[in-house]
Amino acid sequence: MELECLKYDKKDGVATITLNRPEKRNPLSPQVFKEMAICLDTASDDAEVAALIITGGEKVFCAGMDIAEMMEFAPEDTYTFWNSGYNVTFEKIYNFRVPTIAAVSGYALAGGFDLAVCCDFRIASETARFAQLEVNVGLSPGIDRLWRLVGLSRAKYLGLTCDMIDVQEAYRIGLVDKVVKVEELMSETEALAAKFTGKPREALEKAKQSYVNVVNMDHKAAITWETLLLCRLFDTEERKQIMERFLKR
Repeated sequence: MELECLKYDKKDGVATITLNRPEKRNPLSPQVFKEMAICLDTASDDAEVAALIITGGEKVFCAGMDIAEMMEFAPEDTYTFWNSGYNVTFEKIYNFRVPTIAAVSGYALAGGFDLAVCCDFRIASETARFAQLEVNVGLSPGIDRLWRLVGLSRAKYLGLTCDMIDVQEAYRIGLVDKVVKVEELMSETEALAAKFTGKPREALEKAKQSYVNVVNMDHKAAITWETLLLCRLFDTEERKQIMERFLKR
């Protein structure tokens, strides 16, 4: 595939998407969303892929939207951009069939903040900085995924104050899962991704999807979903073979 704004790589069952406009601090744009959708579909269709990493390199993750391009939008372009570009792409990440990991170094601001939050896990370097800046520029922030991650009060604080927080504060509130040195960012992220590559694939994919589904169900429906999933996986040949090998140890 030909990519202008991103890089795509696959190694040992792990796909990596790298934002690749460091001279502009890796901004998001219609072209970025188009290319990211292609990369996500490629990774999703590849049966070998058991984990997905999204990064921007060591200097900056993503400093938000490409403001220069946004200034050129006509009124009729706005909804298409936000819904068909931003929302569709981020939903692809949030609902991706296997675990996703954001490797964050430097700024993760506004749309870049939301991009990191879309992923299942966030590994961040000591230089990482996070902020929702939308209100400061006359827009509204992403709310739903963030409040589920850090709680409603903290989500309000970040979204309404537009304060920038460092990586230690991000870790304290549960926005970041692990803090590492800059030079260790990718190795640590790849080590986490590698934890998923040897797991039974159907169980991994169905369990990942359950975390997306059950948060939108009431308790009774969630328990029913989990029980039916267990029954389905219990009836697979893969499960039988794994348990037989376990008993023979």
